[in-house]
Amino acid sequence: MVVEFAVCLGFFLSRNRTQLRHYVARLLLAQAIAVSGFLLFPLQITWQKPETSGVAGFLFESLAGFDQPYNQAPSLHIILTIVVGAFYWRHFPKWRIPLCLWFGLIALSILTTYQHHFLDLPTGAVAGFGVLWLLPEKQPSPIFAKSSQNLTASHYRLIRFYLLGAIVCIGLACLGGGWLWCLWAAIALGLVAMAYWRGVAIFQKQSNGKLTAGSIALCLPYLLGARLNIVYWLQGKAKSAVVCDGVFVGSIVVSRQFDALLDCCAELPCRELPSVYEQALMLDLVPPSINELCQAARKLDRLQAENSRVLVACALGYGRSVAVVLTWLLATGREPNLEQAINTVKRVRPKMAISHIVCERIELASQQFHIETKNGTGTNYN
Repeated sequence: MVVEFAVCLGFFLSRNRTQLRHYVARLLLAQAIAVSGFLLFPLQITWQKPETSGVAGFLFESLAGFDQPYNQAPSLHIILTIVVGAFYWRHFPKWRIPLCLWFGLIALSILTTYQHHFLDLPTGAVAGFGVLWLLPEKQPSPIFAKSSQNLTASHYRLIRFYLLGAIVCIGLACLGGGWLWCLWAAIALGLVAMAYWRGVAIFQKQSNGKLTAGSIALCLPYLLGARLNIVYWLQGKAKSAVVCDGVFVGSIVVSRQFDALLDCCAELPCRELPSVYEQALMLDLVPPSINELCQAARKLDRLQAENSRVLVACALGYGRSVAVVLTWLLATGREPNLEQAINTVKRVRPKMAISHIVCERIELASQQFHIETKNGTGTNYN
C-alpha cells in the first residue's frame, strides 16, 4: 500500500508535463517488464503462511485479499520501489537519507510478509534499474541514441570478448545457488559489449562526470573490475605527469588535484571534479576517430589557455589521454612531428600505449585541426 501511495503522489509532484510524461513512461515500462516476467515465468510461493491472529492476523488477511501468492518474479514491489524512489530522490535532495531508509524497508518487506522468495528481489532490482537505464532523465534512451561508432577490427574483437565473458557467466549461473549472481556480471559484460557496438552513450556518463544510477547498478561488476585494474597497474607509479605548458596526462582518479579536467574516460565516473570540467569521451582499447581526436585537441587548447594546470585523463593515463595530448602537441606546433611528440610524452609517461593506427589518426587529426582553424570552422566544440 505504501508503494501505491507513493506512486500516486508522484503524479502531483511532477513539476511540468515533460517530467510527468517521463514518470508515467517509466511506470508503464516497469509494468510491462513485470507482466512479461509473470507470463514467461508463472511462479508461485512455495511455503504456507503461518497462522496469525490479532492485529497481525488482520493485516496478513487484508494483504492476502489483493496480493495473491503468484506473480512472483520479478517483484513488481521492488521495481516500483526503485523507479518511484528515483523520482523522490531527485525531488527531495535534502531528504535523501530518510528516503533511502524508507524505500529500503519497503524493499525488505517483501521477505517479511511471505509474499516472495529471495530470488524475486534481485530480479526485481535488475528490472527496476533497467527501467532507469532505458529511460534516463537527462539523456536520450541508449537504445535509440545514434551510434557513434565506426566499427573496426578492434571493436569487433572486444565485442566478441565481452560477449564470450557474458556467456561464460550465464553458464556458471546455470549451476544454481550462489552462482546465480554471475547473471549480474553477465548483464554488465553484455552492456560493455553493447557500448563497443553502439558507442559511449551506453555508459550514460552525465555532464557532471557521474554515471546514472541505472548504469552504475547494472554495470557494477564491470566498474569494480575496472577500478581494481587501475589499482593493479598504477600501484607504486605516478598517476599523472606534466607534459608541457601546464598540461598533464594521467588517470581519472587524481582529477581533483587540477584546475581543469578534460575527461576521456567514458566508462568510469569522476568522484571529485575540479572547478572546470569538460568531456571528450572515448572507449578504451579501440582507436579514437579522427574527429574525436580533433575535437578533444581543440577543447584541450582552450582549457590550456584559460587554466594553469589541466589534466587530460582516461582510466590509466596511458592510452586515450596520451592520444589527445599527442594530437594537441602536433596540432598546435609545440612539436614539429609525431615522433618527437611521442618522445616528449614517453619521457614522463613511459608506459604509454599508442598503436600504429592511432598514430596515423593523430597525424590526420592534427591536419584537420589546422584546416578547421584556417577556415574558422573549429571554434565551437563543446
